[in-house]
Amino acid sequence: MRHHMRLIIAGLLLSSAIVLGAEPPGRLVGTWQLVSRVDRDLGGKIVPDPSLGPDPIGYLIYDGSGHVAVQLMGRHRSSDPCQVTAPAEANNLAHVGGYDAYFGRYEVDHAASTVTHILEGALSQADVGRSLVRRFKLDGDTLAIEFEPGAKGRTRTLTWRRVSP
Repeated sequence: MRHHMRLIIAGLLLSSAIVLGAEPPGRLVGTWQLVSRVDRDLGGKIVPDPSLGPDPIGYLIYDGSGHVAVQLMGRHRSSDPCQVTAPAEANNLAHVGGYDAYFGRYEVDHAASTVTHILEGALSQADVGRSLVRRFKLDGDTLAIEFEPGAKGRTRTLTWRRVSP
């Protein structure tokens, strides 16, 4: 009887987390290391990433209470730390000297397979307060996040590998 009661309580807690929009444990929650960041045109051809270069490094962290933190850096970044690149459009972030970082909250829409990052802090003050909607696909310990970075006809895909739960 005690075992059944634990299962019922666990089920209720998981159900309420889903209804309230919280991410169930074991899905997005964890630390993710950047594997690749690729921009493609409408024809699927890879196009150069103008901000962080062809082989950036980074981490993405989702915690169980709805917080997110992201750090991205061009592997061969500019030696000029004052070089600021403003976002092209609303769906792209500014970066400073080949570095981009932000933190805040996140919300998951399972039906649409999207995650929204609500920026509370960012390397660029202009990005604070923005909400960034990203499509995602989770396959085991691989997370793909996709969006249009502002350049017309371009799609950016970031592939992450889970490094800790």
